[in-house]
Amino acid sequence: MSYSQKPYVFLIFLISLNSCGYSLRDNQFLVANLDSIQLQLAQPGSEFSRMLRRDLEVSGVQTVLSDLSQEPNAETEHELIVGNEEISNRPVTINSRARAAQYEMRLSIEVALKKNQIFLIEPEALFVDRIFFEDIQNITGNQEEIRIISSEMRQDLVSQVIRRIESAIN
Repeated sequence: MSYSQKPYVFLIFLISLNSCGYSLRDNQFLVANLDSIQLQLAQPGSEFSRMLRRDLEVSGVQTVLSDLSQEPNAETEHELIVGNEEISNRPVTINSRARAAQYEMRLSIEVALKKNQIFLIEPEALFVDRIFFEDIQNITGNQEEIRIISSEMRQDLVSQVIRRIESAIN
């Protein structure tokens, strides 16, 4: 293959990649036909709630916050109900000193989506799992690693929620 043919091969590759629907992870925006959504959040001040609102607003969706105890807003057609965020840890492996060497961390939430009081997504639990090593020599580093892993897990969970909304609306 000559040097002059290489740009064409690359161009054909990009066109075929785009036509199959491939997109980089975490770069997907809500492409559903959704102008606004009412968010009923059990923990409106949590990091997960902030990430969810930010990603929806970046996608061009206007968000209206409400408390779980309030009645739905008549102006918004869709209502996303998000329950409490739950984090659990459990030991996966044990080292020679009978201490946990690896932990599995699970982050879960319950979500439901309504349109005009009809469930598009019945209440369901979404979760993300990660396994991490505990270094007993570096407690401070462990806490920082757990914080970073938790943030990544929340972003993965937000992406799951947005994909579920998109699949339910389309």
